[in-house]
Amino acid sequence: MNQHVYFNILDDQVLPFSQHLHDEYALVTLIFQDDNSTLHRAGRICDWFDEHPHTLLHLDWPVKSPDLNSIENLWDMLEQRVKRRNQHHRNLVDLRNQILSEWLNWMRRTCKTKHFLTESRRLSSPEAELHGIK
Repeated sequence: MNQHVYFNILDDQVLPFSQHLHDEYALVTLIFQDDNSTLHRAGRICDWFDEHPHTLLHLDWPVKSPDLNSIENLWDMLEQRVKRRNQHHRNLVDLRNQILSEWLNWMRRTCKTKHFLTESRRLSSPEAELHGIK
């Protein structure tokens, strides 16, 4: 992926969806989190967020801060589950299938309870409080 593809995703998918949520549920501003990769910080992308401040609040997350970025914890968990299988993947399709299988198993067992409970605890972080989220 590059900044042009990411820009199109933001413009064609994220913005209409956030506007729908805003209109449908009267949400004032949605919070958008990314992971500080180079393409997320490209000038064109930053300009795009500056043009939509009332639709999406683009938070500046510290680099390499898995305690604030919940997706990092999910990636780590998924990697550990695939490694525990101790199965050799013959190609990328095989690896993809193992990852997908572990993801679906995890979703069925724990997503509805464990993850959502820990998310509520994370929202007491200083970053959340800074933006008025309690």
